Amino acid sequence: MSRFLVLLMFALGAGPSLGPGVDAANGTGTIQFATPRQFATAIGSATATLQITPPAGATIVSVILLVDGARVATTSSPPWMFSWAAGDGTTGHKLDAIARFSDGTEARASVSTSRLAVNEVEEVALVNVYAIARGPKGAYVNDLQQRDFHVFENGRPQVLDRFSAERRPLRIAIVLDTSLSMEGEKLRSAIASAVAFLDVVQHGDEGLVIGFADRVSILQDLTSDRAKLEGAIRAVEAKGGTSLYDAIYQASERLAAFDGRRVLLLLSDGRDEAANGLEPGSIHTLDEARARALHNEVMVFAIGLGKYLAHDAKVLGEDPTARALEMDFYGRESLAAIISSLAETTGGSAVFAPGVGQLRRSFERIAEDLRHQYLLAYPSDDKKHDGTWREIKVVVDRPGVSLTNRKGYFAPSDLPGGRLPVRL
Repeated sequence: MSRFLVLLMFALGAGPSLGPGVDAANGTGTIQFATPRQFATAIGSATATLQITPPAGATIVSVILLVDGARVATTSSPPWMFSWAAGDGTTGHKLDAIARFSDGTEARASVSTSRLAVNEVEEVALVNVYAIARGPKGAYVNDLQQRDFHVFENGRPQVLDRFSAERRPLRIAIVLDTSLSMEGEKLRSAIASAVAFLDVVQHGDEGLVIGFADRVSILQDLTSDRAKLEGAIRAVEAKGGTSLYDAIYQASERLAAFDGRRVLLLLSDGRDEAANGLEPGSIHTLDEARARALHNEVMVFAIGLGKYLAHDAKVLGEDPTARALEMDFYGRESLAAIISSLAETTGGSAVFAPGVGQLRRSFERIAEDLRHQYLLAYPSDDKKHDGTWREIKVVVDRPGVSLTNRKGYFAPSDLPGGRLPVRL
């Protein structure tokens, strides 16, 4: 009988000992994690080490590695080496390995890594700002350096501690209007465009899918499995009213506590309203929804679908005092004004599609924005935990370059739940 030693090298493995907590045989074949040990810490780019013994007379057909339920890779020939992104150690991970043999049997093993303990790192609270830079004609500017940026908090200059133009992990909520007004070609085009948008989700990212009509439905909670996200998008149906603000509020809640970019991608063709068009569709107000997004550091990227939305947004941009365009007959803000305000305040962007033919390009524009973000991080010089709103201003030392970034944040608060503003 031949024996195979399969090495999936783990960068932060703690030596050759198999350690506790490994799963063993299924049938007569066995598989074990050599590294990492159970509850070891994993950081950065990582690999894994397995020891596999196939059943008598059988060979190894394939080895699969999954991280947090998502398949990282499959190989059917040596050197049996996989890599995965473990992050910065703020969260632990669950690793599963499956070895399949030529006699039709398989063996499985699993191990969990732990996050870094607080006493292992120096805890420094940083304010993260993601910025998109564009030139005079709207093209992305990708060659800026840390020295080109200047950040001010409440008018005071801050010192950047971290700067990066590299892609950061993404936790994204795809929030789709499934009200009755979206029925037919609108919804079919929205589904196709949202599925194509999933290309932006990469290994190490997480996503969820939310539909909103008379109520908010979590169609797929947080997962790194793209197939599950696509299945949830394809299953949406049109019915009822538009609980827009509740959808933003609930999505922002689920995006919290993630070390990376927190993004809410919103598509809607109408304001928040009940099916009868005379009452609000949500329990929460616009101010509460916006405040929740800001408290949880969520960037809102919004697509407004409708024939006149682009025109209204353009005129509003040219003349901020044109309040008449912001209100409907009942004195409610227009959809163009709502999503423009959400995007501007949170550091996202608003895109307007006059018809379904422009939806795919609208999703693509947001995907491009997400691929061209700088990370600026600084320790605030104001150490008070008073829950107050602090304004952020970012300027760049290059003529003609404009920036898109969030306009501020709420300071930490020692009060339970912090503070929520009535209106910004």
